[in-house]
Amino acid sequence: MPPRARRSLELIPNEIARKMTFRKRKKSIYKKADELSKLCDIDVCLIIYEADQKKGRAIQSETWPQDSAEFNRIFNKYKASKDIHVPGLKQNFDLSDFYNTTKKEDVDQKFENLYPTWDDRIDEFSQVELIKLIGSLEAKIQASSKKIDSMEQNRNVSKAEEHHTNQVPDQQTCPEFGAFNMISNNTTTSTL
Repeated sequence: MPPRARRSLELIPNEIARKMTFRKRKKSIYKKADELSKLCDIDVCLIIYEADQKKGRAIQSETWPQDSAEFNRIFNKYKASKDIHVPGLKQNFDLSDFYNTTKKEDVDQKFENLYPTWDDRIDEFSQVELIKLIGSLEAKIQASSKKIDSMEQNRNVSKAEEHHTNQVPDQQTCPEFGAFNMISNNTTTSTL
């Protein structure tokens, strides 16, 4: 008997044939997951989303194992293992992990290009030149720290002045307004 021709992997245009293929292959993948779990003594879980083409119908999902407690145990084990890094083991990456890692590497590379952390000319400095460089850097760090402290003090003074000017004086903080308060109280009571 000649070997079967391989089917091309593309969307099946006929909706009825597509649904029938989905049902058959879903049973097959459940069977394969069960076999893998039993033969290799490992935890296996599946999540299958069945998109209904008709508008207005929700997407259906199925899980395997069908026992929800067992599925939750395996899924929680997977989520917990993603956060643990074991040296020598390959890490599981989903698409967002890959994107975030790639994005971070790009940002790090751009930052390194804009602000290099090392200058090769320093490799050729003598000990005396290195000591002078360290002294110069320490002086700049101290000057920067003083500037930051000064800016923080100015900001705190500005906030205190702003807070003080925004306060409405009352009779206790400004006694000269006490007579005004008494007049306004007498006026309101006499008009009533």
